[in-house]
Amino acid sequence: MTELITIISDDYSLNKTLSAYLEGFNTLFITQRASIIESIYNTPPTVVIFNGGMRYKDFISTIREDHIFSHLPIIVLLDDKEFIKNWKDLPVDDFITKPLQREEFIMRLYLSIERSRRIVETNPLTMLPGNTPIIKEVQARLDRNEEFALAYADLDNFKPFNDKYGFSRGDEVIKMTGRLITNTVKLHDPHNCFVGHIGGDDFVFITSIEKAEPASREIVKNFDEIIPSFYDPEDREQGYIISHSRDGTVKKFPLLSISIGITLNKGWFKHYGEISSAATEVKAYAKTLEGSTYFIDRRSYERKD
Repeated sequence: MTELITIISDDYSLNKTLSAYLEGFNTLFITQRASIIESIYNTPPTVVIFNGGMRYKDFISTIREDHIFSHLPIIVLLDDKEFIKNWKDLPVDDFITKPLQREEFIMRLYLSIERSRRIVETNPLTMLPGNTPIIKEVQARLDRNEEFALAYADLDNFKPFNDKYGFSRGDEVIKMTGRLITNTVKLHDPHNCFVGHIGGDDFVFITSIEKAEPASREIVKNFDEIIPSFYDPEDREQGYIISHSRDGTVKKFPLLSISIGITLNKGWFKHYGEISSAATEVKAYAKTLEGSTYFIDRRSYERKD
């Protein structure tokens, strides 16, 4: 199974049972409370399971209030004596009462995953919101007349890299890029940000206008520091690879870089299509610049009512 099941539990006996139940799944056990949020941000799971209800209330609320990870399905495992009267205080998707029955546990797990996929579109590789939630998030901010920065980011020369090293290593680059953008944007603008994955090597992020440049500067810097580690030593040392261009020509390609185009909304845009078109244009310009870079469109736009 490619789904990542993150389990928050300090009960080692239960963890041993869950490990047996979930044989064949990709599982991550977190036993320390201090590591919960950091782990979810660094390695976004398909579903989160908390061994306990109200004692994890604050962590569950943090996830639910996060613009990026609010869609994650959450299951709580409850003792038979734990009674939850007001589920608004514990905004989870399902609960299972202990002692666990393997068949019921697995069925409820599958149901939570499928329910989440029906309700919210996420990219299966990065577990970030996909196209539909991206559109909804941007349009909601436009409808509220918010001022914000919309950034489109993608990788330069990704296809030649994929052709040379294969899809598996390409997927690792995509996941790294998603984690890098998410962690950096959240660090700079934790309460106002949003990150989405359009697909392939294309990402979107939203910040306040004043945070867009420092966040983008840090993404570019850290990307260039990390990306050489994905190359074989000889390619890393020479600073390029030999691969095929889109027309089939064999040529040299520099190491992967990231291009970010940023559009500022100061009440100029009314519809998602308008600001998306502007952001696409700015990103296309950013990609004409050499190496990893960001470019901010500082033009003023006339609002079309």
